[in-house]
Amino acid sequence: MPEQTPPTGIDRRTVVKALGALPLAAAAGRAGAQAAVAPKKVLVIGAGLAGLNAALLLQEQGLDVTVIEGRDRVGGRVLSHRNLPGAPESGGTSIFAGYARMIDAAKKYNVGLIDVSPTVPLFNQRELYLNGAIIPEAAWPTHPRNPFPEPLKKTMPWAYLNPVIGKNNPLKTVDAWLDPANARYDVSLHDWLVSLGISEDIIDLCWNNNPAYGTTAHDVSAMMAMFSTTFQMMQMQFSRTVFGYTAAGGNQAIPEALAKALKKEIQFKRNVVAMETTDRGATVTCEDGTVYKADFVICSIPFSVLRRVRIDPLVRGPQGLAINTLGAQQINLLHLAVKQPFWEDDGLKPAMFGDNLAGMVVAERKGKTAADVSSLTIWVRGRNALWMDTLEEKDAITAIMTDFYRARPAARGKVEVRAYKSWGRDPFSAGDWAVWAPGQINAFASSVGKAHGRIHFCGEHTAVSNRGMEGAMESGERVAFEVLGLV
Repeated sequence: MPEQTPPTGIDRRTVVKALGALPLAAAAGRAGAQAAVAPKKVLVIGAGLAGLNAALLLQEQGLDVTVIEGRDRVGGRVLSHRNLPGAPESGGTSIFAGYARMIDAAKKYNVGLIDVSPTVPLFNQRELYLNGAIIPEAAWPTHPRNPFPEPLKKTMPWAYLNPVIGKNNPLKTVDAWLDPANARYDVSLHDWLVSLGISEDIIDLCWNNNPAYGTTAHDVSAMMAMFSTTFQMMQMQFSRTVFGYTAAGGNQAIPEALAKALKKEIQFKRNVVAMETTDRGATVTCEDGTVYKADFVICSIPFSVLRRVRIDPLVRGPQGLAINTLGAQQINLLHLAVKQPFWEDDGLKPAMFGDNLAGMVVAERKGKTAADVSSLTIWVRGRNALWMDTLEEKDAITAIMTDFYRARPAARGKVEVRAYKSWGRDPFSAGDWAVWAPGQINAFASSVGKAHGRIHFCGEHTAVSNRGMEGAMESGERVAFEVLGLV
């Protein structure tokens, strides 16, 4: 598909303001003169979008910035597989039309963007697989496994819950999830859905089989699902002509471009094990014995990993509780090259949704036209992902593929495994996006992004008004403002 230039009718500043960010110009203006006279040393931990965005903003204001990264690559939880056509993603899958910071970064650093709008109508074209059998869409309304009320019997399982959540969502703005007036919704998604009259069978079928957050509807806050829905609705306001984009060469191309703009080379394989903050500065120690001293530290380590790092003095109170308990989504992705279009043999759609281990099969459409299936991605989430992580990688792949071939025998010999990613077993993330359990938003959501002495925290888990990659960029912007206000 050809590269596209994003429309210029929506100005970055307009969107940033609409989504609740602070004005960059004001923050930069406060510190610019001081920074020019007395450059300060800033150590950024993590070369993902949050850390890189913060590093570049501070570099632009004349600060001395060093970025270290535990992995041997940039991007963090943005990971593109370039050994497959179209470079499908294992993290950072979508750049929506309202991702102002992401689009702005792509423009600024000359990363091509491809309009994915033509593929959107095809995304939900899937086969339904339950109890070991394909259920044709025409047979679903009268099928004995269909738990939906009579007016909605024709609705497919993957399309049922989002409209229910949207219709009953009390959050009208993207930051309303932090409003104490909405505290009563920080209960389990399961309990809230039951209060709306949604049956256990519907919750199991539509959420627990392939949970977007948590392992089941019991261990994720209803407020998180509401926030996500509100955010998606806000994004839809910017998608009247373009739904969204993917970066040419994969979305990892954007953090790679940000990294190239740094004056100093990123120092890789620096696994942080300890941080100390005093009124004079901060010290960071890595596993290999490397020690860094800086006036400020910006830390983008996910809390699921940060809890393993020794911080002195100890982080106490609600923020300490957040570091020690905030969860991360368990998800594994298996990418398949397609040697032959097996769906032409079995007469079924290439994508699939079901109650099996290979419960969500996505047909990647990154070829010359929207109809071209460039590869397949099997998403394994929740309880199934936890089970996969008890196995060695080769055994996990075998289990998933055995299950996939059971559902789609025509695919045997016509696909090839090219990549497998377990975020839970990744030592630098221990999961993917942050998951807020019931009660956690009330307990510590307002505290996660607070500075701890000279240590400033960022990452999508600290974002207020955005999610995903845009949330990471928002958080990097916020900590840059914090540091600039202190210089």
